[in-house]
Amino acid sequence: MAHLKIRKSLLSFLTILTWTLILVPAAGISGDLAESGMSIDKMGDKIGDKVGKVVAGFTIKPDGPDGNRFLGSEGCIPCHESEYKGWKKTFHSTAIQDVKADPGAILADFSQEDLPFTREEVQYTIGSHWDQRYMKKIDDEYYVLPRLWSVQSKEWRPYSVWSWKRKPYSKYCAGCHTTYIDPVNRTIGDEGVGCEACHGPGGKHADSEGSTDQIVNPSKLSIERGNMICASCHVRGTDKSEEYYYPIGYIPGDDLTKYYIPLEMKPGEEVRGAISRLYRDWKEGKLNSARARCEVCGIGGTGAPEYEEQKNDVLDFCFSCHNFRTKMQLHTKHPDNVTQVCTDCHVPKAKSLKDSLEGDIHSYSYFTIHNDNCYDKEIEKACVTCHTDQKDGLSWARDVMKGWSKPIYIDH
Repeated sequence: MAHLKIRKSLLSFLTILTWTLILVPAAGISGDLAESGMSIDKMGDKIGDKVGKVVAGFTIKPDGPDGNRFLGSEGCIPCHESEYKGWKKTFHSTAIQDVKADPGAILADFSQEDLPFTREEVQYTIGSHWDQRYMKKIDDEYYVLPRLWSVQSKEWRPYSVWSWKRKPYSKYCAGCHTTYIDPVNRTIGDEGVGCEACHGPGGKHADSEGSTDQIVNPSKLSIERGNMICASCHVRGTDKSEEYYYPIGYIPGDDLTKYYIPLEMKPGEEVRGAISRLYRDWKEGKLNSARARCEVCGIGGTGAPEYEEQKNDVLDFCFSCHNFRTKMQLHTKHPDNVTQVCTDCHVPKAKSLKDSLEGDIHSYSYFTIHNDNCYDKEIEKACVTCHTDQKDGLSWARDVMKGWSKPIYIDH
């Protein structure tokens, strides 16, 4: 029963964490407008800068359904600057990057011989946290090239080697790397997975000076409708025509079943049930051995400039399962006046995904930090980052740790 309670509390915690830190909350803006001294007209100037921009063959067009319009994530800055900065730290903000505009977006080492493409051929990157894929234009279509770069293990791996030329970006990928796509007319509401990918178009919200009735707040939707926002990309499927591998015309808050057919349906299963089951599998599949990556929500260790503000967030996150907050001093063997968080000693190690290729965006493991053996068990390596006064730091740290009794911990 205790394990079940931990599991349920963690699910609730992760749901709140997702909507409050990964996504942009739909808060009122009228007070923020007055405080910032910026008007809706000023916001409109920002939006217009991107209209007509072409991203991987799709033109940004702000027109949305029902007379609404898209502002673009930058259009949210005047009133939601802190949320925008948080979004910039997430996977969503680097869903696609233009290499011409930002050559530094490429993270891979192209000095290796026998690569099937060169750095100069890369026009767009996809991703930047775990794996990074690369795109180039061939004739009238963009394609994801047959090697990916593992950011964590710093190595090249094969990707869709035999079928990549049969999978154009516009049909297989674009819908989940952009905001509100029209593949027939080749238009998008915004580049990347922006604020409005989860909150819907913000034009009416801005025109009404921040009315919360004119924007989608995922946390205020029913559980099913809220989950559908994530499921629209994190559950594999096709549109109703089965031509595109993403929903077309779907707006956050709507019923996804009207736009999407999951690929992995069981015999006799309804679309609604399949979406719910597959999304639940995505979210919960790794819960027994994993926890959501702290970095996704901007939670860092002592190296982060916001360290003091984030310290309690890190501890709250870890102690939601490791229930020994009152015995922290016994666990760390450090006095209370030493400021520490869990990741100072339990340093996540860069893992190679070479032997486990399941960790893509459709797998919960893509977002996990707490897989078994995921952190460096030689904790003494972390000691020397602070205890720089010791001549032979590692040997000193090992000797000190040998003298410790077993740390206080909760094994779950």
